[in-house]
Amino acid sequence: MQEEHWSQKKEKASSVRPVKFTIMLVKIFPHWLLALIAFIVGFFYFIFSSGARRDAKKFQLAVIDFCKKNNIPCPVKKVNTYRQILSFAICLIEKIEGWCGKSDLSHVVFHEDDVAELKQSLAQGKGAMLIGSHLGNMELFRSLAMEGQTGVGKMVGVTAIMDMKVTSSFNQAMSELNSKTYMDVVSSDSIGVDTVEVLQKRLEDGGLVVIAGDRTSANSPQRNIRLSFLGKEAEFPFGSFFLASILEVPVYFVFALRVKDITLKSRYDMYVKKSTVDFNCSRKEKKLRIEKLCSEFKCELEKYSCRHPYQWYNFFDFWRKSDEED
Repeated sequence: MQEEHWSQKKEKASSVRPVKFTIMLVKIFPHWLLALIAFIVGFFYFIFSSGARRDAKKFQLAVIDFCKKNNIPCPVKKVNTYRQILSFAICLIEKIEGWCGKSDLSHVVFHEDDVAELKQSLAQGKGAMLIGSHLGNMELFRSLAMEGQTGVGKMVGVTAIMDMKVTSSFNQAMSELNSKTYMDVVSSDSIGVDTVEVLQKRLEDGGLVVIAGDRTSANSPQRNIRLSFLGKEAEFPFGSFFLASILEVPVYFVFALRVKDITLKSRYDMYVKKSTVDFNCSRKEKKLRIEKLCSEFKCELEKYSCRHPYQWYNFFDFWRKSDEED
């Protein structure tokens, strides 16, 4: 049977009430107690979601095999799907804490990479595009930016591009929690000429545009870039990287990863890598550079996936097409 596209998977909670209840707990209780609750929630999700167990197992086996073939140290000694699902439950709590204003820069560790250049550009009023993933806490930087905590010394506008339909219940609850959360969100299914003009204006004003580079489009599931990821061909969204070619601003790959995968409280490592690709080229050359941009992102995603496999939160078959051909 053909594996369904990730966007066809239904939200586990079709009602907004469970999410609202979770938000209420986050606002009331301290983090250590919430983390303990996450252990319980993660256990029930592990028990009742056979699909998540199957996808986590497949991903961990891919990491083990890839690390072995490439002589890379691997933190996964044997498959432990509960550990990955529990990590996801803790991350969900931490995301909501971020939107509740309970996170700050003291919990974030920056490294000697391209973050200094990014901060300097933002301080000078120059916009940039960030490409993130569902490895780790992709929303951490955006929630901190909403509270003015970027380390830049000024407010930085952040516009996120995401699929608003697939997780509509969660989106609705988060919007009610913090009206700023989705004030600057553009639905991926509404990208057009007018939208691009809006994004360009926000970049000209020194803002950031953020998009995920590891989930193919729900509207154009066939328009993708196929690359080898952890040793098997996988699909990456053409649209995310094509948008970068239109906006023509510096592109940075950003990963926010918990230092310790499973713990009651952990700091986050924030990694920032600037792409070497620019789009000051002919139309014929542009397609090749879009693919190169995607390839650079894929290599970064692959590297950090091997370091923190339990923080991989794509609970679907990432190698769907490749599996069908095997």
